[in-house]
Amino acid sequence: MTGSLDRRRLRAQGYARSAWSALGRGCRLVGWYVREVVGENDYEHYVTHLRRHHPQTRPVSRKVFERDKVRRLETGPNSRCC
Repeated sequence: MTGSLDRRRLRAQGYARSAWSALGRGCRLVGWYVREVVGENDYEHYVTHLRRHHPQTRPVSRKVFERDKVRRLETGPNSRCC
């Protein structure tokens, strides 16, 4: 009888562990999606592109990149959603 209780307890712990794992994965995916939508990852995409396609080019700093991005958004008539 004790063996079956131990197996049930281990199975329940496994289900709880996998549920927490799935919840954590879901939270990470939501976080990734939000960062993509608001443009938080734009600098990382820029640096990755430069390293892959233009390895001899040195990327600008994040501060300069963000300043130029804001300037482009303010001057471009079709670059805003609102």
